[in-house]
Amino acid sequence: MDGFFDGSQEPFRVAESDLGMFLSRPCRLQWGLVFLCLGGRATVSVGVMSYDVKLHTKVTLLPGMIFTLQEASEDFRVIFVAFSHQMTDEIHFGLEPSFFCFLRDNPAFDMPDEKVKNLSGTFMLLNAMYQDRENCFRYEITRNLLQCMFWDTYDKTHRQFEHMKSHSTHHYIEMFRRFISLVHTHSREQREVAFYANELCISPHYLSFITKQITQTKSAKDLINEHIILEIKVLLQSTRLSIQEIAHLLNFPDQSYLGRYFKRYTGKSPSGYRGMM
Repeated sequence: MDGFFDGSQEPFRVAESDLGMFLSRPCRLQWGLVFLCLGGRATVSVGVMSYDVKLHTKVTLLPGMIFTLQEASEDFRVIFVAFSHQMTDEIHFGLEPSFFCFLRDNPAFDMPDEKVKNLSGTFMLLNAMYQDRENCFRYEITRNLLQCMFWDTYDKTHRQFEHMKSHSTHHYIEMFRRFISLVHTHSREQREVAFYANELCISPHYLSFITKQITQTKSAKDLINEHIILEIKVLLQSTRLSIQEIAHLLNFPDQSYLGRYFKRYTGKSPSGYRGMM
């Protein structure tokens, strides 16, 4: 993904793109990315959750998230701002942890038409400030403007989220959020639904009931397996680790077991998938 942005040469970038480099290619972001759809349609996934992206959908991605462009129309275009991991850490400083936890849990937001012009203007202002090479405070100004954009995103997304959810679904949403967070933390060591249900103090059956309520179709086991498959794909395409080393890292008994597991869900062997990249 270095041709898109890697943060090593410049810590900040604003540009337009079709995001084609992410098409069917899961990427664990090492930097932050915010984009606004300018036209066309797409389906993206953030971790194991999928989101429809259309005109004026805004997506906020933070370092560590696994992002994939699953499919996109030929006219799909976005304007994006990308920023380094260091800049993200500086933006985090002084903000409540719940602020970024909420953004991680709610990455996609359909912008009201009347707010799009303001957001596009913010993107252009960010770019203009950073490109002013004679301004010795351009980095600090850009960082602070970016932090303001995050505050605005949180405000609008949080208000829409609170308006849409009913009291009856609040419990399900909170349990689902905690479950996904636990999967991100423990999936390399734990692949059984019982472990996560125990951590949440509920039964495995009730946990799967909750995940199906939120996703419409997916059980807790489905989501655990999807996350592990994503982890394997990212390691196959972005590292030089051998398949045996990946199996050890993800706590599979051996390379053969990982191979059978991966093929069951993807139809390809790990080496076959790596050869396609």
